[in-house]
Amino acid sequence: MTLFGKSILLGIWAGLCMLDQYGPHIGFRKPLLASIGVGIITGDVQTAIIIGATLELMWLGVNNIGAYVPPDVISGTVSGAGIGILSGSDTSGAVATAIAVAVPVSLLVQQIHLLIMTLNITILHKADKVADQGDPTKLAPLHYFGALMFFLSRAIPVFLGIYFGATYIQGVLDMIPETILNGLTVASKIIPAVGLAMLLTLMLNDFKMIIFVVAGFVFNAYLQLPILACALLGIVFAGIFDAIKFDKKEKAISNNANYIETEEEEYDL
Repeated sequence: MTLFGKSILLGIWAGLCMLDQYGPHIGFRKPLLASIGVGIITGDVQTAIIIGATLELMWLGVNNIGAYVPPDVISGTVSGAGIGILSGSDTSGAVATAIAVAVPVSLLVQQIHLLIMTLNITILHKADKVADQGDPTKLAPLHYFGALMFFLSRAIPVFLGIYFGATYIQGVLDMIPETILNGLTVASKIIPAVGLAMLLTLMLNDFKMIIFVVAGFVFNAYLQLPILACALLGIVFAGIFDAIKFDKKEKAISNNANYIETEEEEYDL
């Protein structure tokens, strides 16, 4: 597949990941899953997952809080992973390139997203007028047009960035001093540690979560279980924990209902 074709597909993939954020919430808006699609399109799934995992940890605490619009991790991930892989560098070089590309792209598309949200306000007012007229058949096209605007706000920047960026990225990398590239490589290895530290800080605030951290450490350090096995055991324990918690909640609701019913009977007497 030509670079143009890959750039088109990566742009479409970025747009679809964006629609997932406002639609089914499957999870493709997250860097780790978004990078898998990049790996399939570019033909290097392994490097794409490594890049996605690094960016996932880097943007671990990025969330929409109130009216705040965070940097767009979708466009940053797809552009960074795509250019990093298509640059032809080795794994460490691809990760360093991805980080160098992902951050400015995510900040740029953040501004584009704010612009699109502002423009979509006119669609909202149009929908209000259509609703007042009692014609629901005109509401669906307005809804799809708004979704199309969000789709293009990711698809176009990602396509342009990858198509024009990947062609010259290797030449640019050759011009950058080796010390800078080495620094980016070291930073790419430090960032996951910072992300894990942030995650552990959140978990250590709750004693029930500390148990899982200790269990995972024992499984990996002393029982020599691989990371995948520890992750699968974590899913099992999380399911058991959730089932117990749900059962307690159900019993509390049932007891509360019985208590209310008993009170009503006493009043009837």
